[in-house]
Amino acid sequence: MFRPRSGNPDDADPDSRAASSAIDDSAPALRATDPPLASRAFVDVIVAQLFFGFAYSTFVLLPKLLAVGYGASARQIGAVMATFGVLSLAVSPAIGPVAKRLGLRRTMTVGDLVLAASAIGFMFVQSAGPFAALLRGFQGIAWALCFGAGMALCAEVAPPARLGQALGIFGAASLGMNAVAPVIAEPIAARFGARPVFALAAAAALVGARLCRRLPSDPSDKRPLAAAPSKPPTDSWSAVRERAPVFVVLGVGALAAGSMFTFVAPFALSRGVSAVGSFFAAYTLAALASRFALARFADRTGHRPVALTGGVGYGLAVIAMGALGPAHLVAVGAAFGIAHGIVFPALMTLVLSGVPGGERPRLLGWANGAMNLGIVGLAPLGSLAGAIGYPAVFVATGALTLTAAATLLAPRRAASCASST
Repeated sequence: MFRPRSGNPDDADPDSRAASSAIDDSAPALRATDPPLASRAFVDVIVAQLFFGFAYSTFVLLPKLLAVGYGASARQIGAVMATFGVLSLAVSPAIGPVAKRLGLRRTMTVGDLVLAASAIGFMFVQSAGPFAALLRGFQGIAWALCFGAGMALCAEVAPPARLGQALGIFGAASLGMNAVAPVIAEPIAARFGARPVFALAAAAALVGARLCRRLPSDPSDKRPLAAAPSKPPTDSWSAVRERAPVFVVLGVGALAAGSMFTFVAPFALSRGVSAVGSFFAAYTLAALASRFALARFADRTGHRPVALTGGVGYGLAVIAMGALGPAHLVAVGAAFGIAHGIVFPALMTLVLSGVPGGERPRLLGWANGAMNLGIVGLAPLGSLAGAIGYPAVFVATGALTLTAAATLLAPRRAASCASST
């Protein structure tokens, strides 16, 4: 089922190409003649994403800031963090139309400005109440806009045979900030309180918005993405249905990631561990290492088996957090990071492969919606943690993640064009 394809895919007969799934497991093999990845346009996209990622990643510490600065309970923290998913999910259907109307570059700019406004608003928060929840929800909107537009623009400017590598680097631009931002923000918050941290996030988002002016204009859709079928699917709903297992893994994986990022800090505090920056640093460094080491490997050998492997690792790492506890933050963070570095670019390549440029923002809207549906689950998860404890919640979430990863083993549906050949 997971046999990697070898040789030039153009050598295959037309019937075999048509019968292949629209969600290809691999991109064309890299050749010496492939254009370089580091074009000016690609670099500009990555630099803009770095500043958005820094601003966004300072709020990795939000659960701790709410617990320490405002005495928030697990239930209150879960409710505040869940609104990110609620509003991001609500705007997900609009990502495609908004990107089409504003263009990818302006859509990213709006996302940065919304994030900056939310960060400024947090400077006036007095408790972990409705206002904090609303501001966190605005961050969900900002993420949805920048995720959909940024990922689509990255896919446009990247060479087709390096799609997985390009998406991995784009994700790494935000991921790397998960280590940098908390390391900078945590001591600032400890000495001066949360408000200077929120001001720093706002400044970074505003710089990101300014840098978006350097991004390329939306390229025309003159070429298919990597491993596109000979006839792009005309039924966009068919493309969504074919990617259903991928969306399931994205949604449950987001719940798993959200549970780790939301409840690790209060879990550690309940066990007398006050500093959690080591978890985020270990997670990020491991994720970056695995992402850069394996991205080209996945492009060559297949993204579906890589996604399955990463999904299983995700579930095992979450279970380990519940079983081992916060005394092993570095080890669990590193394991979780390795899994994330593997699974995310593979899943996103499965979403984008085989579709023309006009369909990408729409499919990315579905991907974002799936992830944020998972994040919405943080609200009941917070209540459950208050009732049965953090360890049991981590173990149950990890088991659910393992089950979701198994959906990638389901037989793939043939592309809609195959039935007509």
